Amino acid sequence: MAAALLVAAPLAGTASPAAAADGQNAPIIDKSKVYESDADIDKAMEGWAKVEPSESVMGYPKGVDRDNPVSLPDVMPKYDPTKALADAKAAAKKFAEDKYTPKWVGESAKNLADSAITDPETSQNTNDDNIATAMSEKNPASSYCEGRHPDGSQNSAGTNPCVFVGVLDDRPGSKYPKLGTGGGIAGGGKKIYSVSGQVTDEKSATTVWSVGGKFTPKVTSTPANGGAGGEIGGEIGFTYSYSSTSLNRVTGTQEDKYETEFPADKKGSLQGRRDGAYYVGYLFVQYQAVPGAPGTGPEKEHIKAIPARVYVQSPKSSTPVTYFKYQEPAPQ
Repeated sequence: MAAALLVAAPLAGTASPAAAADGQNAPIIDKSKVYESDADIDKAMEGWAKVEPSESVMGYPKGVDRDNPVSLPDVMPKYDPTKALADAKAAAKKFAEDKYTPKWVGESAKNLADSAITDPETSQNTNDDNIATAMSEKNPASSYCEGRHPDGSQNSAGTNPCVFVGVLDDRPGSKYPKLGTGGGIAGGGKKIYSVSGQVTDEKSATTVWSVGGKFTPKVTSTPANGGAGGEIGGEIGFTYSYSSTSLNRVTGTQEDKYETEFPADKKGSLQGRRDGAYYVGYLFVQYQAVPGAPGTGPEKEHIKAIPARVYVQSPKSSTPVTYFKYQEPAPQ
């Protein structure tokens, strides 16, 4: 488990030095601007942290949505598992051939890419994920993909072939999800927000798959003219996965303060948006199993498709959250 790293959630229009250096994130959002609709914020996010119609994640995703697990009937109308397997093989092949991919991880991905199986076995839902290898009938995919046996021991390869592929979830709130920053002020006035956050678990337990982490935001407010302030929201954080094509990683910035002022006929707040989106698709797991009782015959190759909804960090962004000044008509 990687050590915790204290970083700040960036203000709109800021970029880390690493992101600015590689040219992937330009400071294109005007952080002094006050936004008056969600549509305007969505448009700004498209330029800042563009997300693709489909995505792939190598290894077991950190951003699996277990609070809202999906079932096979949920996913199949949006993404056929046979088509998804072909896409997973293509993504694995591209990943294995990339010059930045460590050799042993590339070999694992190549095993899945080279498989002759074209029609995968399917699980019924996200939690139906036990991998029945020759050694065990009960090894969760999260453990198996990191190369761990049911007893927690590590295999010699360090990892097993696993790839998630998905298409952009079309349900409301799936793209650039809002954070519960709250802290609105009605009837005009000025407020100072302090924004920060903490990133943990940037790598898998084996340090082989760099699959993502968890971001825990913190927003506090202080009215400029006195009065009550304090911590806002109660956001407990979110997990995210890295796209298999992403060279960006969430990087640290300094904590910052954000001063907002709104007219008397408006209700103002600070709106946080995650720099990514949810995708629905399948985690494909390749494994070997012995037909019948262990030791009774040669191992047979299997590929299982596990339905999943996964949050993926935008490959164009190296920051987990962007904040916006937001105002709307004040309640009458």
